[in-house]
Amino acid sequence: MGKDLTVAKTAAGTFDRTYKWLIDKSVDKTTINIAQDGAATFNYSVLVTPDGYTDSNWHLSGTITVANPNDWEAVTLTGLSDVVNVGGGVSCVVSDAGIGVVPASGHLDFTYTCSFTSQPDYSGTNTATATWDQAAYATPNASASGNAVVSIDLNTETDKTITVVDDKTDPLSPVTLGTWNWADGSHTFTYSLSKAGVAGACTDYTNTAVIKETAQSDTQTVTVCVGMDLTVSKTAAGTFDRTYVWKIAKAVDKTTFSNGAGGTATFNYAVTATQTGFTDSGWTLSGVITITNPNTWQDVTLTGLTDVVSNGGACTVAAGPYVVPKGSYLDVAYSCAYSSASSLSGTNTATATWDKAAYFTPAGTTSGAKAFTLTQAGSTNKTINVTDSYAGMLGALTATDGTPFASATYKYSRTIPVKVGCFSYDNTATITETGQFASQTVTVCGETGALTMGFWQNKNGQRIISNGAETAGVCDSGTWLRQFAPFQDMSTAATCKQVATYVYNLIKSANASGSSMNAMLKAQMMATALDVYFSDPALGGNAIKAPAPIGAVVIDLTQIKGKSSSAAFGGATSMSVMAMLTYAASQSNVGGGLWYGNVKSIQELAKDAFDAINNEWAVGP
Repeated sequence: MGKDLTVAKTAAGTFDRTYKWLIDKSVDKTTINIAQDGAATFNYSVLVTPDGYTDSNWHLSGTITVANPNDWEAVTLTGLSDVVNVGGGVSCVVSDAGIGVVPASGHLDFTYTCSFTSQPDYSGTNTATATWDQAAYATPNASASGNAVVSIDLNTETDKTITVVDDKTDPLSPVTLGTWNWADGSHTFTYSLSKAGVAGACTDYTNTAVIKETAQSDTQTVTVCVGMDLTVSKTAAGTFDRTYVWKIAKAVDKTTFSNGAGGTATFNYAVTATQTGFTDSGWTLSGVITITNPNTWQDVTLTGLTDVVSNGGACTVAAGPYVVPKGSYLDVAYSCAYSSASSLSGTNTATATWDKAAYFTPAGTTSGAKAFTLTQAGSTNKTINVTDSYAGMLGALTATDGTPFASATYKYSRTIPVKVGCFSYDNTATITETGQFASQTVTVCGETGALTMGFWQNKNGQRIISNGAETAGVCDSGTWLRQFAPFQDMSTAATCKQVATYVYNLIKSANASGSSMNAMLKAQMMATALDVYFSDPALGGNAIKAPAPIGAVVIDLTQIKGKSSSAAFGGATSMSVMAMLTYAASQSNVGGGLWYGNVKSIQELAKDAFDAINNEWAVGP
C-alpha cells in the first residue's frame, strides 16, 4: 500500500504604510489698521496634527513543497491550492498549480503569490492542499495539507516625518518652519510678520503654510489698512461796497436887507461841494472748502470744520455733519461777514479736525489757506449832482479814490423885489444823491414906518398929536379921525391937545377881557389911523418919517400872525391899510360900543390885523 504525500510550505508577507496629517494655519488678527509710516505685526500659528495612516501594497508569497514518501512510484498531482485566513479579500495563485509529478522518494517545490483587495489582518494561517488519485496510487487519502503561520510585516513608511514650510514674505522663496515626527503627536510652529501696507488703502497679504512631503497647505489672508491725513483746499472770493462821502456848504454875501418898500435886493451865493473821503462797507467773502479723503477704505467724519479770515471778518461754515467719502472729497460752503475790515486783502484759512485714533491717521487736523483781495462791487455817490432850490442844477462832480479829493464851488446871484414887511427867503443847495443840504436864509424887509399904540401913548407920540395943525381952534387930526365911527365919540371941537388926551386915555383903557374886544380893537385901530395920518404929507405931514404914506400900503390878510383875518374884512385876501380902516369902521356904531355884532372872535381878527400893521409884522401880498 502507498503512503500519502506530504505538504509543507513557507509564508512571508509585507505591507507599506503612509502617514496622514492635518495642517491648520491661524493668525491672531486678520485686519490691522495703522497710520501712515507705521507697521502692522501679525502673529501666525501653523498646527500640524497626525491624522492616522493608510496601509497599502500588501504582499504574501512562499513555497509549497509536496513530498512523495513512496519509493516505488512517482505520483502525479491532480490539484494544488493555497488558502490564507487573514481576510482582506485575499486570493492566492500557485505557479503551475495541479501540474507536476512528484518523483518517488522525492519532492516538488511550487511558488505561490497572494493578492489583497482590502486591508487584511496582519497575522493568521496559510494552508496549502495537494490532491491526487487515491485509487491509482493505493494511498490512504486523496489529499494532504500543510500550514504556515502568516505574519505580514511593515515594509516601508511614508511621510512619517514631515517638513513644514511657509512662504511668509515671498511665495517664490518659502521658509522652513521645522520638521516633525508623526509619533510625537501634534505640534505648532509660530512666527511673526510685519507689514507697512500702502498709504491710504487696504492691502491683502496671503501666507500659505505647506507640508512639503504631502503638499497639504493652509492659507491665511490678512489685511493692512493704512490711514492717511485728509487734505484741505479752498476758494476765496469777496467784494465790498464803497460809499463816497461829501459835504456841502453855502455862503451868501449878506443875510439881511432893509429899505422902504419898492426896489430890489441882490444877494450873491457860493455853494461848495467837497468830497471828504469815502467809507467802505458790505464786505463779503465766500467760497468752498474742499476736504479730500485719500483713504480708499474708510469714510471720515470730521469733528470740526472752521474757517478764519485775517482781515477782521467772522466766518460761518455750512452746518455738518461733515462725512468725507472714502477716496473722494466733500465740498462745504462758507461765508464771512464783517462789521469792519482792516484791509481789503488777506488770507482765509480753513481747518478740519477728526479723531485720529478712530481713523488711524498720523494727525487729527489739517489746514488749507487761500490769499484773496476783495474787489469793489458797489459804488454809491461817486458822482453827485448839486442842485439849488433857486438856481436849479449847479453841476455834477465825480469823486476820487485817493487824495486830493474832489471839490467844486458854484456861484450865482439872486435879486429879490422889496415888498412891505419882512420876508425870509430860504435858498437850499442839495446833493441830490445823498440828501445833504446847506441853506442860507436872507431877510428882505420893506419898512412901512408904522408905529405901535404904545408910541402914540408915550410922550413922543403925544407931542406929534399935540403939535398938529388946527383949523379955527379945532384939531385937524381929530376931524380926520372922526370919519371913522368908532372915534366919533371924540368932541367935534377938540383941540390937538384934547385929541392927544383922547388918544392917551383910549389906549390906556385898552383890554381884551369881557365878552367883547371893543376896547382893544379900538386902541389898535386908533394907532393904525394915526400912522396913516402922520405918514401922509397930504394929511398930517410925514411926522413919523415913514418911507411912504402908510394908507396906500396893501396888506396880505391871509398872513396875519400865522392865520387869516379875511373874515374881519368881508372875506378879502388883501386890502390897503386905508381900506381896512374904512371897512372896520363900517362894522361899528358911533364910539365902537357895538362892533362886528360884538362877536369877539371876529373882533380879535380885526384887532390882530391892525396890531400887525402897527408892529410892522404885516406883509404885502
